[in-house]
Amino acid sequence: MAEGARNIMSELHRRWACLENECHSLGVAIGSAREAGADATLLRDRQARLLLEISAVVAAIRDAPAVTLYDYLALLDVAIEHEIDLSIDMACYGPSDFPMFTRLLRGFARMVPEFEFNSLRRSLSPSGQFEQLMGEEEDANGVLGAQHR
Repeated sequence: MAEGARNIMSELHRRWACLENECHSLGVAIGSAREAGADATLLRDRQARLLLEISAVVAAIRDAPAVTLYDYLALLDVAIEHEIDLSIDMACYGPSDFPMFTRLLRGFARMVPEFEFNSLRRSLSPSGQFEQLMGEEEDANGVLGAQHR
């Protein structure tokens, strides 16, 4: 049962990340079309359909069984995007304004290196803040040090 639950959450999270990335790309394309004076109706229609699909996937994630650490990280990633908007706050203020959360994320990244926080990567990568967020290691006392990667 646990493996089936893991596969469900993993697949839902992967689907959510793909949809969110497409929606974000469409948002950029819509902005570019508007700046160029082009009609963005078809793009906005596609984005509206994507938002409905994203809502359905988020509801499925919310109700899916969580068993493994990966499952709970998937829940956290979706919550960052849909419940607390942390990625936007981090993009505005920088990871250094969130030292405890940064420490948690780095710890999770070490525990489950194959997991990617898509919500944070999408918001923080353009400015290089995602790499800053995930790139520093802590010493034994919990103090942030030089980049390890």
